[in-house]
Amino acid sequence: MFKLFFSKTFLINIAITILLAVLVIFGVLKFIDNYTHHNETISVPSLEGLTISEAEEVLKEKNLRYSILDSVYIANVEKGIVVEQDPAKGDLVKEKRTIYITTSKITPPKTQMPQNIIGDNSVRIAIAKLESLGFRIGKLSYIPSVDKNVVLKMDIKGKAIKNGDWILKNSVINLTIGSGLSGENVIVPYLINLTLEEATSKLLEAFLNIGFSDYSSCTCTTKEDTLNARVYKQSPVHSQSVAINMGSSVDLYFTNDPSIINFNPPIDSISGF
Repeated sequence: MFKLFFSKTFLINIAITILLAVLVIFGVLKFIDNYTHHNETISVPSLEGLTISEAEEVLKEKNLRYSILDSVYIANVEKGIVVEQDPAKGDLVKEKRTIYITTSKITPPKTQMPQNIIGDNSVRIAIAKLESLGFRIGKLSYIPSVDKNVVLKMDIKGKAIKNGDWILKNSVINLTIGSGLSGENVIVPYLINLTLEEATSKLLEAFLNIGFSDYSSCTCTTKEDTLNARVYKQSPVHSQSVAINMGSSVDLYFTNDPSIINFNPPIDSISGF
């Protein structure tokens, strides 16, 4: 019996069994390695700013998947643009990993108008509150009223809105403001070399509106060119000796050619207007 266990045939069978077991284990491990791409990683591409179809194409080339996690509203961003991604650009992942993306949507959420905009706040406080809630300020109109510099009415494209209404964010809200009973005048601020956004803010501070905007001297080919264009002429001009009625309009002329901008701010403009 003892000799049988150590016979040549028995030892050969044992060796073959062990070899087969090793080969099976090696084969299984190799299969798992190939199936899971062990130690093989892919750098996650940047998807932000791409449309969904563009992002899908980029991920397909790298054998990655995607899933839309959420959609959020962002002003001035077209619908269906990737604004966030997880994992982030440059992170290392395995093939077939799902990349979760957040896209933009075209309809903004609604925000409730505060209860104290009309009748209770000065125009400066009202504008600050409205802008902090994501609204844009449109035209300022002034009417005689004992409630001087107080918001009396609000509207969107002529449709009246009131305290407590639910309004889409980024809406342009026009304000009607009490001018007092004396017809108060204001000095036109110095607006040369300002962008449209900067000039608008400056005019609102002075209780004035933007009138005509002229871009004929601007070689604007993109939206960014228009946004970055600067005022080279205004009408009426800034002068401490000339005042106009609150709510009046100021015409602005824009260019993206610095050579025609005669920027020479008066001392009073640097300190205030």
